[in-house]
Amino acid sequence: MPGDKPLVRVRTLQPPRHGFFVYLLAANYPLSGRAREEYLAVFAELDQKLRVLHGGAPETLVQMPQLHHEAASEFLSKHGADWMPEIGVSVWPHKPPPALWTQKEFQEFVPGEIPRPPISMVFRLNGPAEKRKNVAALMGGRGAVIHIWLQGSPQDFYRREEEYFREFITDPLHLAFPFFFPLLDFEALRSIPDELAGRLLGPVKVYARESMEDKGLLILSADTLASIFSGLGWEADELL
Repeated sequence: MPGDKPLVRVRTLQPPRHGFFVYLLAANYPLSGRAREEYLAVFAELDQKLRVLHGGAPETLVQMPQLHHEAASEFLSKHGADWMPEIGVSVWPHKPPPALWTQKEFQEFVPGEIPRPPISMVFRLNGPAEKRKNVAALMGGRGAVIHIWLQGSPQDFYRREEEYFREFITDPLHLAFPFFFPLLDFEALRSIPDELAGRLLGPVKVYARESMEDKGLLILSADTLASIFSGLGWEADELL
């Protein structure tokens, strides 16, 4: 009936990976219009439940390659004083380490194609939690937002990432950045070994990333979220 909430289906990856339940809330980023409004309402419901479950606000990051969608960079600039963005390097742990373009890549570049970013950057928003509550509402739906809930301090988490990625990355320009953040998608979860996943994700309770690669909000949770989905009236389907 008109006015009824749209049915929300969450796809579940079976079996769990690396000690995490894995879910996908489908969204073909970047979204706009009514589709974006409905998605943001769903994201807000989930975010609120996770804040209650884990007793506070998440770490909030924004993926730089998606900031060209619908003037997202203007929101980041406008709210910079509240959000206090800090630039770091986002890294795919299952791919070669990030590096600048090679001479071969320059020579083989095809006009009209989107090249890989020479530096894969991510903004960590360091502002007070209360001033970051509007990030998803303003920036979400473009494939840019990441929320993570951690056990222990964020400083310990980033120190852990730095210890690994300073071994993995060799390019001096990338090593000059102040922090490193692991990017995950279904391919990464299927590719990296348990040992590496444990090293990178040990303190993570929930990792929620708008994943352009998976066409949806990718959610890793150390505990099942089935009761949350059920309480929200969402349906969960197995992801083959």
